[in-house]
Amino acid sequence: MMHKKHPYMRFALLILAVGSLLGACSSETEKPIAAVSIGNTLPTIQLLSTSGEIADSKTLFKNKVVILNLWATWCPPCRKEMPDLIRLSELLPKDKFLVVGLSIDNNLEDVQSYMSEMNIPFPMFWDTGGQKIASPILKSFRYPETFIFNRKGVLVEKVTGIFPWASPEVIAILEEIQRTDKVLKPAKGISALSTGGLKPKSSS
Repeated sequence: MMHKKHPYMRFALLILAVGSLLGACSSETEKPIAAVSIGNTLPTIQLLSTSGEIADSKTLFKNKVVILNLWATWCPPCRKEMPDLIRLSELLPKDKFLVVGLSIDNNLEDVQSYMSEMNIPFPMFWDTGGQKIASPILKSFRYPETFIFNRKGVLVEKVTGIFPWASPEVIAILEEIQRTDKVLKPAKGISALSTGGLKPKSSS
């Protein structure tokens, strides 16, 4: 049985689709957004919220250390990690840090149901199957995977696998990133404790 989409969501998806078509026809020299790696600045991307609104990453992330978590409802480690991310979002000063979720689910209703169940307080966005952002821009293929950007939008850390985000040790590292904007050495960074993640499900 097909699920009905919220009218705002249908409109937002239409805008994205039309924008992609117009972009493809406007110029042969137009290039896709480049992938980002450690030490590089995140290009400006358009994020689709689970309520159908479009957010500009440059505006949303401005002057904040961003903890961007890629996850999916079908991923058990992602579900296990989520309470810690919720706690982290409550512990960090909101004027200096931003925890953000990006679901790579294929079904938006699954995401919305889980958000309601967990009462997730931080911004949540949706990248269908990881096709527009997760795979081409962040080169993410195992989940959960978390990307940390400093106040200047530079990717300074990437952590694959479930992680105790609300621990004092992690918060201390995040605070150091906020103070210095530095890309930390692996031995001193959060990624040194990564445990690995799950590969995405294929669409049926």
